Amino acid sequence: MRLICLQHVWYDDAGYLEEWVKVWGCSLHYFDAKEPEQYPELEDEDVLVVLGGPMSVMDLPDTEWMQKEVAYIEKALQHGYKVIGICLGSQLLAHIHGTEVHTLPKYEMGWAEINWDHGFLEDFDVEDMDIPMFHWHSDLYELPECTKPLGKTDLTPVQGFYTDQVLAFQFHPEMTVKGIQQLIDHDHQEIEQRDTSVEIEEPRADPGFVEQSHNRFQPILEKFLGVSGEKKID
Repeated sequence: MRLICLQHVWYDDAGYLEEWVKVWGCSLHYFDAKEPEQYPELEDEDVLVVLGGPMSVMDLPDTEWMQKEVAYIEKALQHGYKVIGICLGSQLLAHIHGTEVHTLPKYEMGWAEINWDHGFLEDFDVEDMDIPMFHWHSDLYELPECTKPLGKTDLTPVQGFYTDQVLAFQFHPEMTVKGIQQLIDHDHQEIEQRDTSVEIEEPRADPGFVEQSHNRFQPILEKFLGVSGEKKID
């Protein structure tokens, strides 16, 4: 199995997915989302991963490469490939599934716990998820039809959705300490727009929180992809 990752900016990468594929005996390959002519033909058990970025779905009408990216994702779905979307990737998937994407009045950036949907926890055999997740987004969407919700926060009523074929995250379970610091360093001006009226910890590269989110989401991704690792990542 290959994970084909569409990357929108160099500093927002696949994070711990790079380590998980080693545990699973798979491979991961990056492709610049802005270069649609370089996109590979999906084959066999490939999985498409659409990463985050500072762009918005609302840029679609004026951005030709994003239109081609959406067409590529749609083709992958039509041919039965599994797709994982993270942040911008989840918003593109929501758009493809027919729901509107809107801009938050204040951005959700930092560490905050999610009120998980019971159906999600049951479907993925999860018991303990009482930990903060890393958030870095300025857009939100309603739950697409024929999908199931992951959970919600005070700022974002839909923190992601899933089907047998799609797993979409508004938050960042894949983020590493290095990745968080890169976001802070390169998108630092966005932090001034974050909402401070609700309980959410400031964006920071907290190793403890990062490790907890990885430990919780490795088995969730394994169940979704139908893979298993011989060991957990330390």
